[in-house]
Amino acid sequence: MSVHLSRIVMEFPGTRALDGVDAEFRFDEVHGLVGENGAGKSTFVNVLGGSLRPTRGAVSVNGTNVTLDSPRAALSHGIAHVSQEGSLVPSLSGAENIMLGAEPRLALGIMRRGALKGQAQALLAEWFPGVEIDLGRPVIDLPMADRKVIEIVRALRGDIRLLILDEPTATLEAKEKRQLWEIIRSLPSKGVGVVLISHFLSEVVALSDRITVLRDGRHVGTLDRDTATEAVLTDLMLRRDTGSVVAETGAEAARTGPVVLRAKGIEAGAVRVADFALRAGEITGLIGLTGAGHFGFARTLYTRLGLTAGEIVVDGQPVAGRGVRAMQRAGVALVPDHRMENALAGDGTVAENLSMVHPDFAASGGVLSRRRERAESQRVIDLLNVKTPHQRQLIRNLSGGNKQKVSIGKWLYGAGNRYRVLIFIEPTEGVDIGAKREIYAHMRRLAAEGAAVLIASSDLGEIAQVCHRAIPFVHGLPGADIAAADFSETRFITAITGDAA
Repeated sequence: MSVHLSRIVMEFPGTRALDGVDAEFRFDEVHGLVGENGAGKSTFVNVLGGSLRPTRGAVSVNGTNVTLDSPRAALSHGIAHVSQEGSLVPSLSGAENIMLGAEPRLALGIMRRGALKGQAQALLAEWFPGVEIDLGRPVIDLPMADRKVIEIVRALRGDIRLLILDEPTATLEAKEKRQLWEIIRSLPSKGVGVVLISHFLSEVVALSDRITVLRDGRHVGTLDRDTATEAVLTDLMLRRDTGSVVAETGAEAARTGPVVLRAKGIEAGAVRVADFALRAGEITGLIGLTGAGHFGFARTLYTRLGLTAGEIVVDGQPVAGRGVRAMQRAGVALVPDHRMENALAGDGTVAENLSMVHPDFAASGGVLSRRRERAESQRVIDLLNVKTPHQRQLIRNLSGGNKQKVSIGKWLYGAGNRYRVLIFIEPTEGVDIGAKREIYAHMRRLAAEGAAVLIASSDLGEIAQVCHRAIPFVHGLPGADIAAADFSETRFITAITGDAA
């Protein structure tokens, strides 16, 4: 029993996103789907999930041709899609999100809240026995792993036979990832096949029974578990010798200039930082375990939310004012995590999102020059290699890597050399290997042009590849700097667990 997609073609104005793709997804397997940024993965699963109707091609379920012209149509054939960006209503409880659209009601339409919570709890127990989540709490207050489980349970609410999981572990810590891995492994034994998209190749190899590789909108191979290694997949994805895929390291010394940003006496929640400095031309990494304070410190430097003591100085001048606009005026930019929640407007176009920070750049006398806006948008698109058919493409239709490039690009649009400090939080979450390399290259370019770059990341390998030094955080306190020459997994783990000598 399976879903078969045959000779799928998907054309947008000016581009062919899918070019005759064939694939079969069985209901008794985890099937990995991988490819470089822009390879067509998102488009392909949107066809499978009913969000896009292909230009040409056929879809069959158990040998019968079907039309998947909407997510509702896909659901009617047992296909559900849990997207990368998430679709929960933050203010609603876990139970309300699970039962959204199918709430038990009395004759007059009054919701039966007791029955709602009971049905949600029963669904959770049915699919994931032993998993305990407080379904009465608003999902915004729940850990990311619990939110992802709630999304999966909601997707499985009907008669589902195939579940599409798009980057399900991208924002999870290591322990949470392991928990979700067990959940994914358990689904085929319950009659639900999984289509798994992940930029973590190690994850795809570990979980998948078969793996399909897309490249430039074409199907280039489907491998069984026994033959699918990370090296083989990388080679198929990038059309390069695997030996050349290794990214440049951050081991070379930074050609640093003067101190651009200094933070003194910072107190924000549990975070305490006596003295912190960033220099021009330097890429600095912040590392730590969950709740260690490295993410909080990075956000505080820009937003100053929760700051109860301390001073932030940029180019020798204390930053006046409390809002983020004051930080922007001082030359500080933030590329946050959870880009679709914190940085981008999904229903906006590429051009609209790029011009979000500096909307007045293309205006003169209060009148917007479309020609100037298009020219500046194209400059940034070309600079960052954003793969989009045109500037009017909606952000939500781009791949994760291209969304992240736009999140970076909005600070480059109309800015010149205005931003001396750029803060990145989880800069490559939900981004594939090809886009990672490009984003790392842009960070290096920004530093080479004299900016100070700060990265807070849960990916220790990322820090090792890009940064000139790393600062470990433990219980809200920064430890001694680790120079690039001393980078190693052992050194990092020792530092962030508080076991350093």
